[in-house]
Amino acid sequence: MNSLKALTVIFMLSFSFVTFSSGDLIEDVCRTSRDFKVCINALRADPKSSSADKKGLVRILLQQCLTKAKNIYNEVENLLEQAKEHVLIQCLQICKENYDSAIDVATTAIKDFDANDFFGAKITASAVVSCADTCEESFTEPPIRTSPTKSKSEDLMNFVGVTLSLVKQFSN
Repeated sequence: MNSLKALTVIFMLSFSFVTFSSGDLIEDVCRTSRDFKVCINALRADPKSSSADKKGLVRILLQQCLTKAKNIYNEVENLLEQAKEHVLIQCLQICKENYDSAIDVATTAIKDFDANDFFGAKITASAVVSCADTCEESFTEPPIRTSPTKSKSEDLMNFVGVTLSLVKQFSN
């Protein structure tokens, strides 16, 4: 009987040290991100996330950053083919170059993250934001034009911020 009491006490003590979670890793991870809703929506949209661990979930978000950058790059290319105005062509060319760079640095961020170089992943993923921002800044120079990619660039910058808030947790 004493061994049963001792076993019960040991079980209760060990149970008290267990971190409680909702049982849903995606929600647990997204609660620690900069924007819970964006994080949840992005991860729930990817079927691979249901079987991923925490690192796998962050990798999925990094991959989505790359996909978003590629989509904007393709949109810029299409806009360049249709553009007639010289100033708009110049702005779009700046965007094309910057989104080409964004694709490169997002790819590098994924490689760094996979290699457990979390500091490198953080730095290279941050560069994606700079690329998108430089694109949008080109439209604010005189003569000012409305950026056809502004909402998508802002979405990408926010998404990278959400992703970075999770990458940073690995480097602490």
